[in-house]
Amino acid sequence: MSLRSALFTASVGVALLAVVRPAAADVTTYHGDSLRTGWFATETQLTTSNVRPSTFGMLSTVVLDGRVDAEPLVLLDQPIDGSGNHNVVYVATENDSLYAIDADSGAILWQRSFGTAVPDSWKNGDDNVYPIMGILGTPTIDRSLNALYVVADTFQSSSDTFTLHAVALNNGNDLVTPVPIGFTVPLQHGKTWTFNPKYQLQRAGLLESGGSIYVTFGSNGDIDPDISRGTIVRYDATTLAPQNAHITDRLSLSPSTVDYYLSSIWQSGYAPAADAKGNVYFSTGNSDWYQPSLSGGNRPESVVKLSGDLMHMLSAFTPQDYFQLDGYDADLGSGGLMLLPQQAGRFRNLAVAGGKDGRLFVMNQDHLGGYAPSGPDDVLQIVNQGGCWCGPAYFVGGDNKPRVVTGGGNGVGEWVVGRNQPLLTLEHSTGSGAVQGYPDNGGTLPVISSNGTVSGSAVIWFVQRPQSSDDYEPGTPVTLMAYDPANLSQPIFSVPAGTWRHAVNSNANIVPTVANGKVYVASNEQLQIFGLLAGRKAHKR
Repeated sequence: MSLRSALFTASVGVALLAVVRPAAADVTTYHGDSLRTGWFATETQLTTSNVRPSTFGMLSTVVLDGRVDAEPLVLLDQPIDGSGNHNVVYVATENDSLYAIDADSGAILWQRSFGTAVPDSWKNGDDNVYPIMGILGTPTIDRSLNALYVVADTFQSSSDTFTLHAVALNNGNDLVTPVPIGFTVPLQHGKTWTFNPKYQLQRAGLLESGGSIYVTFGSNGDIDPDISRGTIVRYDATTLAPQNAHITDRLSLSPSTVDYYLSSIWQSGYAPAADAKGNVYFSTGNSDWYQPSLSGGNRPESVVKLSGDLMHMLSAFTPQDYFQLDGYDADLGSGGLMLLPQQAGRFRNLAVAGGKDGRLFVMNQDHLGGYAPSGPDDVLQIVNQGGCWCGPAYFVGGDNKPRVVTGGGNGVGEWVVGRNQPLLTLEHSTGSGAVQGYPDNGGTLPVISSNGTVSGSAVIWFVQRPQSSDDYEPGTPVTLMAYDPANLSQPIFSVPAGTWRHAVNSNANIVPTVANGKVYVASNEQLQIFGLLAGRKAHKR
């Protein structure tokens, strides 16, 4: 049965489905849109005036069954079986559970378990996700199909399996038969490579574009470089039928040598981006630190643009010092990639991405920059944002100036986008203290809420990582921060917003989601809902 056919048999019923429509404040994908701007531009309730300790705070805490790495997603006026319409926040956990939660009261509307999560020991001791791995990448929602797409990693005593599900928004049931992810790819010299879940992580969020669902994979750290590789796989959004796959690395130095893979796609959880033509963009991590490995089939430390069918690499950028980055494990792909909405200046289609060494590259989407082994890098601009296990955001202020907001180790920085080179000019910064966390894996992942470009409505939000590490429950605190973009010298709001375990090697890549006057922060075994305090009705589970 196709997903569209399943819509007519789902228990929500045809009458209710007919009234389901996209709402202005829905948050259906990572960072709010397929460009990954992190700009929630329809927020009419929260402003720099009322996001203050006296008027704004925590409304409720919802207890969950596992740590949350994925960003919460929000739908307004969503039908739920047996209880009518609700504003709903969907949260996925590392314990392989998916929750539909009333976005206002915090009441759990339904919960779906996909199986047993994978212990980190099975992933050859990769404790970047601790202590279990289940749903790591942020799901994506297609409201017109009543579908939430999610990849669950489940354990069966001596193996694990990644499975793509399309579940009904109203009750969590599968709309079509789930698809285990597995495939074999031909390599050079008559070799083949078979996807093995044990050596892969599905960290980056999911992308829906052009009727397809894109799922990316990276490695378990650099533990098994002869087996792990960056992969992007494409599925039909209606049927979940596999379409095709692309691997970032087809390196085989000679018939007798061992393949060296990696070039992983992880981006601190950022989902791949897509432009208006359906082309797909992402950045990659390191490959072979013993010898240069850049080739037509291997793109380490790179920004890559693929055609939507994944059959053609349309453009790429690789820094001239990529091999030094490989040697220092200084992944470019540790940071998220963002496409800017079309600009009015000389360079209309821009992309930004940066990684562990602190450089943020400003690129032309139409020609990302290629590879210049003797330098200089053929990009539009390079700025210093500080070491980045992080990602950027974008908004247009009340003065109608577009701005990029960076989250690197130098602090959350606000850069005005100009019409000519240099394109980015630093306007404000929080300074490094606001983003310091343990173990100083730099930066954070900011978002912006605003009522369009109404003056005084924009608020910059981010979650500061823990200041210490503890393996035991409940872990150590993370902090929700809010700033007025006109003054980044001090926050307008700051409060503990959950906890995190094993921060010593397991980054809290937490993204706050803003919708309909609420802010949602998911962390270790909990979701906290923040909003205006007037008329609140506290609800704890």
